[in-house]
Amino acid sequence: MDEMKFGTFHLFSQPEWMTASDVINGEVDQAVWAEQLGFHDVWIAEHSARVYGILGNAAIAMAAIAARTSRVRIGTAVTRTALHHPVHIAEDLAAVDVISNGRLDWGIGKGYDPHEFATYGIDFEEREERWQEAIDLVTSLWKEGSVAYKGKHYEVEMELFPKPVQRPSPPTYLMVSRSDESVRFAAEHLWPVVYGQGPDWDDTRHKMELFRETALEAGHREADVEAAAAKCAQLKQVHVAETTEQARSEYERGLMWYFATGRNRQMFGFTREARPYEYYLHHRNVMLGSPDDLSSIITEYREHTGVNNVLCWFNCGGQPADQVRNAMQMFSEQVMPRFTLAGVATPAS
Repeated sequence: MDEMKFGTFHLFSQPEWMTASDVINGEVDQAVWAEQLGFHDVWIAEHSARVYGILGNAAIAMAAIAARTSRVRIGTAVTRTALHHPVHIAEDLAAVDVISNGRLDWGIGKGYDPHEFATYGIDFEEREERWQEAIDLVTSLWKEGSVAYKGKHYEVEMELFPKPVQRPSPPTYLMVSRSDESVRFAAEHLWPVVYGQGPDWDDTRHKMELFRETALEAGHREADVEAAAAKCAQLKQVHVAETTEQARSEYERGLMWYFATGRNRQMFGFTREARPYEYYLHHRNVMLGSPDDLSSIITEYREHTGVNNVLCWFNCGGQPADQVRNAMQMFSEQVMPRFTLAGVATPAS
């Protein structure tokens, strides 16, 4: 099996005990810290009009991270392609690719929140059409010279400057919460999938099998399909501490804040009514514990799902900055080294 890689995810949530500066500067600092600790990639979310996520354009933070790093790859998780004008997307992210000297990964999604569409004055029912046009136009602007495009929602005649460093374009990833249809779409284009924390282990395994089957049926070579599958990843809420009890105690406030709104709980298949902390811990999408615990969980997860890469969400719900840094360092020093090129955890010492 391919080497297992670990990245970090950054939502930029602002609970009531944090200022906007705490959130934005803190998340950027943590992404820079991730490079120093040996993480492979960092993924930046964007949301609007609620404290769930206060960064409306991922490219802003990505440019700051790019200027302070030299190795770590920097991804969008996700670009809300149905909300932003495609020219803005193409310009902003091409500039990020230039600043980073070719380290941009383009994670795309339709957007799932009707409230955000209303904020931008865009009909939620148009999102399928808009995201298809945006993907076509952005990739054309990146790959080609002068572009003349006419769709239902966008009409553009221009040449993009600057072009991305990566040619013909930065890698594309499709972010999937639950939809099998989205997995099929990604597989047809041979785009690796980044799964949200919603799919459980069984569903993730099903989606990986579906990805391979669909890609092969679309006529892609088996070697290329396996190369794309090896780049698939899943987002997981992660915290590591000296003991299982300490990890659970430290992570509780932030995680429960995150699940405080019915909107978030429903998105992941939970009911609107409040649930106790133990309920979420029993859903193995939350990975908490000691380094030994995490090593065992990740090994079992990979064997069960076939996913090679994990995006670690250390700072879920506004965790204390020192706690996040300590957890990231402990994970990088005591969990990541246990995974060999074969992706098998070594015995705990």
